[in-house]
Amino acid sequence: MKFRPLSLSLAATLMAGSAFAQSGYTIKLGYGSIDPRATSSDLKGTLPAYNAAAGGYLGNVAVSSGVSLEVQTQDTLMFSIERALNDNWAVELRLGYPPKHDVKLRVNNPGLTGYGPFVDGVRAKLTANNGLIVAGVRQWAPTLFLNYKFGDKTETLRPWVGVGINHTTFKSSTNAVGNELYHDGAVRVKLSDSTGLAFQTGVTYQFDQNWSLQASWMTAAVKHNLTTYTDHSSQKATYRFHPSVFAAVVAYSF
Repeated sequence: MKFRPLSLSLAATLMAGSAFAQSGYTIKLGYGSIDPRATSSDLKGTLPAYNAAAGGYLGNVAVSSGVSLEVQTQDTLMFSIERALNDNWAVELRLGYPPKHDVKLRVNNPGLTGYGPFVDGVRAKLTANNGLIVAGVRQWAPTLFLNYKFGDKTETLRPWVGVGINHTTFKSSTNAVGNELYHDGAVRVKLSDSTGLAFQTGVTYQFDQNWSLQASWMTAAVKHNLTTYTDHSSQKATYRFHPSVFAAVVAYSF
C-alpha cells in the first residue's frame, strides 16, 4: 500500500503530460498597445491658398520640405489563433480589432514657393496647425507567424520567439481641422497596402493544460505611399512603420 500514493502521483503526472501533448489549438484574447513609430517623409506637391474675403481659392503654393504627418499610439483588442505542429513549433495567425490612430501635423520651417502673399498665408495656416490632429488612420494588420517555444511543453514558464509575414491595409480620412487646413473642397486620402517581415517574442505562464497567460512584443516592417488631394492640389509622401506592439492575453488550449 505504501507505493499507492507514489503510483497515483505518477499516473496524474503522466495524464497531465498527455493532456499537454494533445492540445492542438490555442485561442488568445487580450489587450494590445501599438506604438507605430511612424512619421511620414516630407509632403511634396502643392497646397491651396485660400482667402474667404478675396473670393475663396486663390491658387497653389508648392511645398517641398518641412511638413510631415505623425501617427500616434493607440490601444486595441488583440486576438489570435495558434496551431501546434509539435511540442516546440506552432503556426499562429495574429489578428485583433483594427485600431484607429490619430495623425498629427508636424511643421518645421516649411519650404514653400509661389506668389508671396499666397506663401505667407499658407505658412501662417500651417504654423497655426502644427501639432494638431488633422486626420485618422485605421489599420488592418493580419500577421502569420511560425513560433518556436523553448523548453518542455509541461513547463509552467515558457519563452518563445516567432518570425512571420505581415500584411497591412490602411484607410484614412481627415477631420474638421484637416478640412479647414486645406479649405479646398473634399479632402481625399489614398494609402497603399504593405507586406513585410515580422518578428515577435514572448513568454507563457501555464496555469493548467488548458489555461495560460501570455505577454509578448511584436514588430514588423511596414511601408506605404500616401497621396492627399483636393479639388486643386495634391501632395505625396512615404510612411515607414517600425511598430512596437505590446500585448497581454489570456489563452485557452484545446
